[in-house]
Amino acid sequence: MSQDIIRVQGLKKSYFNEGIETPVLHGIDFSIPSGQFVAIMGPSGSGKSTLMHILGFLDTLTEGKYIFDGRDVSTLDDDQLAQMRGENVGFIFQAFNLLPKTSVLDNVMLPLLYSKVPPAERIKMAMEAIESVGLGHRVHNLSNQLSGGERQRVAIARALIRRPSVIFADEPTGNLDSKSGAQVMQILQDLNLKQGHTVILVTHETSTAEHAERILKLRDGLLQSDEIVRNRNINRGLVK
Repeated sequence: MSQDIIRVQGLKKSYFNEGIETPVLHGIDFSIPSGQFVAIMGPSGSGKSTLMHILGFLDTLTEGKYIFDGRDVSTLDDDQLAQMRGENVGFIFQAFNLLPKTSVLDNVMLPLLYSKVPPAERIKMAMEAIESVGLGHRVHNLSNQLSGGERQRVAIARALIRRPSVIFADEPTGNLDSKSGAQVMQILQDLNLKQGHTVILVTHETSTAEHAERILKLRDGLLQSDEIVRNRNINRGLVK
């Protein structure tokens, strides 16, 4: 059995504004084995995005424990969280978050901007990531010259460049047509099944969530259900 890459115990999150507490997550427990493809679902206000931000080191929990790859990160300061974020996880967002008048190559290299990786190695790593999402022919195009599906694939390449152990995808097909969305989900599945990345997908769409092997459903800040929906050993190809 794979070692747990993520484990949360009694996870709670509240926001405070002028002395007023707004609880969002009310005590959540689960673990995710390394190499699993998990979808987090829930209606607006359920806490799914807040949970993803905590798991991805973009936010901190208020109470409880968060263990990432055997390390208790519950009490890390902002600098330590930033280091964990840079070294261990990649993000894919609904809005792509690309620099519009910047080439595909430069967008993908952005996570290495302040790293100690030599320039020639940065280009090599970026090219490998770009080729892996089938955009080698677009490497010198500006991101605003691409289709929505291509831009999301650039965002995936950018998420891959530091070879993260976990990829977080927040509504990655939300701005795409059905064909482009299917292509993006195929890439995510290949990253999971063929390359062994742990993938955590946040979505409100049942059709998208069903591509995962496991679905966690949140409601009102609580874990409502935790279900294995697919055998990960079955080829779940979407695009022929």
